[in-house]
Amino acid sequence: MKKVLVIALSFVTTVSFAQIRKGNTIIEKTRIGLFGGLSLSNQTTSDSYGNAYSDMTKAGGIAGISVIAPISYGWYFQPELTYSNMGTTYYDSQIYDGNKNLNLNYLSVPLLFKYSEPFTGLGLFFGPQYGYLLNANIAPTGSFKSDYAKADVTSDWKRSDLSGIVGLEYYFPNDGTPGPKFGFSARFQLGFLNVNNGGVSNGTTVTNNGFFITAGVRF
Repeated sequence: MKKVLVIALSFVTTVSFAQIRKGNTIIEKTRIGLFGGLSLSNQTTSDSYGNAYSDMTKAGGIAGISVIAPISYGWYFQPELTYSNMGTTYYDSQIYDGNKNLNLNYLSVPLLFKYSEPFTGLGLFFGPQYGYLLNANIAPTGSFKSDYAKADVTSDWKRSDLSGIVGLEYYFPNDGTPGPKFGFSARFQLGFLNVNNGGVSNGTTVTNNGFFITAGVRF
């Protein structure tokens, strides 16, 4: 994880002075962004017989910081550092007759590329994301949840995850004038790696998926 953060910091340092000029006028420059919002996550499970299913969606949150650096006219490199709540909700008919939340909390580094026609505010972004599992727990839900304590299950899940990100954003255009820009985005995360480390039966593949809606500001 330390190596990933060092690489991300190197990217941020490299692109922090990027800008695009038209003649002697700077029309695009690097911006720093802060964002946060809602996460809706679940897991896709595939057993050794080839059967695949998804559990129920679990709501959580996401927050992060981004660097938006112009590469060429309309293209940007957008590395981020995010904290997100992942996991799923499933039904437990054995120990607890009701739903349980599997809460997986990740620190992630998306390395995104974005196309946005300057001054329109609309952008399409995509790229890979590395996620590091900070902790995991299982918590019952419903009217009897106070009778059951949270259980730490961090060791049941692999620490590293790799995903693909694709999304849309709209930040209100400001005609290139100085000042903050406010906007919204929606993104989908598709897991590529099996994160099961004993959380479910052996031979079962589990991947993380998520949908995120955020609001943010860029300086």
